[in-house]
Formats: sequence, C-alpha cells, structure tokens
Amino acid sequence: MRAGFGKWELTPPMGVELAGYGYYLGRCAQTVRDPLYARAVMLEAGEERTLVISCDLLGLSKQVCREVFAHAEKYGVPRQRVIIVSIHTHTGPCIKYHEGCGFVDDAYVRTVGGQICRAVDEAAADLGEVEGMTQSFHPFEGDHIYNRTVADGPVDRFVRGFTISRSGKAPICMINAACHGVFRGRVTAVSADFAGRVNQLMEEKGFASIYLNGLCGDIDPWKPTDARLEEFAQIVTDAFAAEAQPLPLKMEAGELPFTLRLTSVTEGEIRGAATHAVEVSGGADKPAARVALTWEREMLEKLAELRDTEEITCKYLLLGGVPVVAFPFEGFTMIGQEVRRILGREDALMLGCGEELLGYLPTRDDIARGAYAALESTFLYKRLPVVPGEAERLGQDMGRALERIMK
Repeated sequence: MRAGFGKWELTPPMGVELAGYGYYLGRCAQTVRDPLYARAVMLEAGEERTLVISCDLLGLSKQVCREVFAHAEKYGVPRQRVIIVSIHTHTGPCIKYHEGCGFVDDAYVRTVGGQICRAVDEAAADLGEVEGMTQSFHPFEGDHIYNRTVADGPVDRFVRGFTISRSGKAPICMINAACHGVFRGRVTAVSADFAGRVNQLMEEKGFASIYLNGLCGDIDPWKPTDARLEEFAQIVTDAFAAEAQPLPLKMEAGELPFTLRLTSVTEGEIRGAATHAVEVSGGADKPAARVALTWEREMLEKLAELRDTEEITCKYLLLGGVPVVAFPFEGFTMIGQEVRRILGREDALMLGCGEELLGYLPTRDDIARGAYAALESTFLYKRLPVVPGEAERLGQDMGRALERIMK
C-alpha cells in the first residue's frame, strides 16, 4: 500500500459573505482567523487508488464535485472511489446558494474546484510506501457538545480514525468526530472552526492531518466560545492519540445507491406551507418569511418538474476492514447508529456533508415535531421535505448493503 497527502488553500477574498447563523445577515469576511484548506489523501493498493478529500467549507455543489471527479480520473481514480466531504464551518463562504444564508461569490466559486484539484495533485506527488496503519477508537468526556433537536437525544461521543505511517514521510492521520462547525459564532473572521484547530494541533505533532466531520445535523457545541473550541479540539486530539490498534494494509471502496422519497406536493400545499411560515414568522417582511416565499415562488415555477423520488449515492471505504461511509446530508446521529448496529461495528466512521450538500435528513420524530430540520430548512435549501422515515431507512439500507459487501 502507498499513501499520499496534499492540501491547498481555499480561503476566499475579503468581502465574501459568510454562511449561516441566520437569514440575510450580510456577514461578510473582514479578516482571516485561520485559513481554509482542501485536504486530500490518496490511497493505493495494488492497481487500485482511492481518494478521501475534506474541504473547510459549509458544503459543495454538484459542479465543483464533477470537476474534482474528472481530475481524479487522470490519476486512475474513478468517481466511485472519490469521497469528498466538507467540515460544515459556518465561518466560511457558500459554494451553492442557500436562500438567506450567504450569497455566492461566483468568481470565487469558479476557483474552488481547481483548488481542490491542486490538493489532489499534491497527494499524488506525495505517495509513499505505507509501513503500517493503526485505528483509533476512543470515547471522550466533557460537556462541549449536545443534541440540539431533542433533550437527552443521542450524541456520538467517540473519536475515530486512522494513522498511516510511511517510509521517510510524515505520518497521515484521518480524524473523525461529530459536531456542527459553529463554535466561532457570528464573527466576520474566516475560520475552519474547531475542525481547523484539530488539524493544527495534529500538524504541530508532526502529522499530515485531515479532519472528517461526522453526522452533525443534530449536534451543536454547548455554550460555544473560542476557549471552549480550544478545549474541544484538544479533547478530540488527545482521544485520537490514545492507544491504537494495528490494521491490515488493505482497502476497498465504492458507492451505494439509494432512492430518496420526497413529499409529493400540490400547488395548494406549496402555497399553504409558505403562508403558514409567514404567519409563524410574524409577517411577510420577516427574514424567515422571505425565505419561505422565495421557496414558494421557485417551487411553483418548476411544479411540473418536481418529482417525489431522487436518486442519490453514498460513498464507502473499507480501510483495514474498518467501514467509512459518507452521506450527502446534514444527517442525524441516529443514521450512523443504525449502520453501526447492523454491522456490529461501533468503530465505523459515519461522515456527513458529502459531495453536493442536500440539506438536513431529519428523523421521523423530528418531522413529527415540525422542527427546523423537517420543514424550514427545506426552504433555504430549496428542496421538498422528505417522507417521514427516510433517515431511518437510509441507515438501515446502507448498513445492510455494507454487511453484504463485508461478508
């Protein structure tokens, strides 16, 4: 096995609007707290190559991913074996427009695919013989994260990942935990949030580091501050550095298809949802109402084209026999729990915000509560709500598919 690491800066120009924390804030970048990067790990076993890429962004677009896939093919890596995820920082720019949550700077976005490709180039040029590979899988303590959707809801309090030792080159670490990238708050300084600090801490230890965020749709920092960010990043890196288990030098990668069921809507139902949002918001001039009304207009414009199913894929990697799955959603913790339950593998890495970010994938109970992820978030992502139970079904289907592959 050979492995290579590369990174390339993604920091936007000043003046670009930063994503998240509310609607139509006009929160534009004025300074850089820490640079944003695309990080890439190229893995080679025999004649097969796989790429794992993590970007210090909220999420990506289909167009950017296509550019990266085409570039990866030049190195003999088919798109089925390219895993691209984002850390979901809310102190970075939008790549794909989410209504009210950050206007897209088209000139900057046109450069992003190429910058990610440069990280791939660096990883290919850095390929070195793997001497050994170990797995980290440890619980962590502290009150730094919580389930924001329901009191006492599930929280994944484990750090997982891999360390790849190479002959004559810096070891590569791939670190996974799960939390929304919102420690920094409504600042105007560009930052990769806690994920960037995790990578910095590992780089200070001599590692080439790539952070892979987990399913964070329902997980937020508790009482976030810069000091708490520093504490959490230290907890994650300390847990990762605890005792590791050796793994065999093998890998397998691919993609798993899934037909996502969306709510079938009529013109009246679209208008009704928007009207209700306006009433709840307190008037058509309120920010949340503006988002809903924009969604109403765009849904009605393409009503004849709307479909009640959508074909998606989840990428997977079996690294040393340890499963890694990337979902194209701000997925909930329960999805990962379902996969791990079916596989009997608590050490499996479940990643969120894969490829083009499709929004939240709320659980059945969250939809029943009519919570933010269930309906309001579909307005800003300009999508239809999912059928209740789709999150649960996705976890079960991915778990069973992986179970068959791993037999």
